[in-house]
Amino acid sequence: MASQSHQLHFILFPLMAPGHMIPMIDIAKLLAQRGVVVSIITTPQNASRFGSTVARAVSAGLQIQLVEIRFPSVEAGLPEGCENLDSLPSLDMATNFFVALNLLQIVAYEKVKCPRTLNR
Repeated sequence: MASQSHQLHFILFPLMAPGHMIPMIDIAKLLAQRGVVVSIITTPQNASRFGSTVARAVSAGLQIQLVEIRFPSVEAGLPEGCENLDSLPSLDMATNFFVALNLLQIVAYEKVKCPRTLNR
């Protein structure tokens, strides 16, 4: 395991879809079992879906954290609360969802550009 001052820190940013989120959390647990600190960037709705899984991993001593950022659904023409592909009212809104993901990437980049803001 690396020393505390040189400990690896992986930042994972999965696509907001169950088929991507679930394996990414599994990958986070595998990394953390090997002494890596892992931050998973996600939205509040997705954090509530997967928070208990991450909480169990943390209580087992794994260094995983969920970093929540607001999903820009309304700015992309989606109803408030549509933060995952399976929450879209219609597949016709998939284009809007991917526009929101592009906006989210900008917010996520600003969040991780300065690592000390990850926990805020």
